Amino acid sequence: MVREDDLRATFSALHGEEAPPRAVTAAEVIQRGRAVRSRRRTVAVAGSGLATAGVVAVALAVLPVATPPDPLAPPSPATSVAPPPTSLPTTSPPETSVEATPTTVPSPPPLSGTGAPPGTPPSTDLPSTTPTPAGQSTTMPPRSPR
Repeated sequence: MVREDDLRATFSALHGEEAPPRAVTAAEVIQRGRAVRSRRRTVAVAGSGLATAGVVAVALAVLPVATPPDPLAPPSPATSVAPPPTSLPTTSPPETSVEATPTTVPSPPPLSGTGAPPGTPPSTDLPSTTPTPAGQSTTMPPRSPR
């Protein structure tokens, strides 16, 4: 065993000497830490930019190209209102063995204050009938408003 007196003499001799130089100082550790952090941040920004560009490139390659639809032409304004035809020639249906009596529905008188501009023929929701040359009547559906 080592004697206690020898240890005290060795420690007191070492205590009087200067400490050996350190291999790493605190300033060097801080500087290296900042460099590593900066490098990691640069790699992260560049990586996320490349990933975004890759996603956009894949989306453009995979998704179909959309062509814009043809533009719709605006409807031409009506310059005049055409009068309704008085009678329309229609072909008579083939004769059947059952005789039908022609019926006509009288058109109602025009209503005032309907909101239609003056000079516009009144529109009715009732079907109108048109007499045919054979004495039979043909029912026509009402016109759709324009």
